[in-house]
Amino acid sequence: MDMTGLTNYTNYLTDTSKASTDALEKKLNSVSDTEAEDKELLEACQEFEAYLWEQIMKGMEKTVKIFDDDDDEEGYAGNMVNTFKDTMYQEIAKQMVSEGTGPNSLAQMLYEQMKRNNDAVTL
Repeated sequence: MDMTGLTNYTNYLTDTSKASTDALEKKLNSVSDTEAEDKELLEACQEFEAYLWEQIMKGMEKTVKIFDDDDDEEGYAGNMVNTFKDTMYQEIAKQMVSEGTGPNSLAQMLYEQMKRNNDAVTL
């Protein structure tokens, strides 16, 4: 059984996830500088919240069986469906965060806490 396609797909997902995590970490680290703007800090908090929602949705998806036993999960079609699902989860998570902004959103609370901590450090 040739697992080359699955290995390549797994490597792609791992690389994509690592790149997203590295970019988010870099953005969070850059906002700690005294020159960071409030908008960048809020965007970083919103990206973090979207990442959390994405992981929650992926975890929920694992608890239900979407494909029947006879579906082609490991073939080309299955890989395309999985890629589409990953992209869909990312976009839904971003939309949830953008529409759910408010005083009680996770991103807003993180933003306010980080802003307070940054102000306390700079004093």
